[in-house]
Amino acid sequence: MTESDAEKQDAATKEKQHLASLLNANHRRVLASTLRRVELAAWRLERQIAQRELPQLALTRFINPPRPSQQSALLRLTKQIRQEVAELASDYDLEVGEENLLATIRAEFMLLWCDLEDARPQKLRAYGTVNPQAFGILGPRIQRLIELMLFMNDVASGKEAPVLIQQEIDESKVSYE
Repeated sequence: MTESDAEKQDAATKEKQHLASLLNANHRRVLASTLRRVELAAWRLERQIAQRELPQLALTRFINPPRPSQQSALLRLTKQIRQEVAELASDYDLEVGEENLLATIRAEFMLLWCDLEDARPQKLRAYGTVNPQAFGILGPRIQRLIELMLFMNDVASGKEAPVLIQQEIDESKVSYE
């Protein structure tokens, strides 16, 4: 390393230390949290664009996908966004957060389990009279979804081997006709 390179590196280190000193720990935590959300949004958009085809879901229809020219522009922008986030994280010495994927899976499916409990016919009475037939028809199907949510949690928790869970799922299938 030449003396000029060492001087440049020293100046860059001092600049980084100066930038980091502009914010206290609480400021850096808030900034890091916001920038993580920005980074994740850019990453999700990149994944969606890379998928090429929109998923065919039963209750959600995706409309108005970006045109190829928009996709290219969006991908260039996400690259710039991620670069800016990386530079800010480095300049301000922001702490890298960790996201436990299995904990996220467990949390999401446990919240859905709670929501499904409130979708049982008995609970739907809070929104008006429920046809008595719904108890025998809708009730078991909601129960089945609840069981699936709990199975998801079990697998994500490592409580049971996925093969055993699949056997339980297959054995508990009920005809709804």
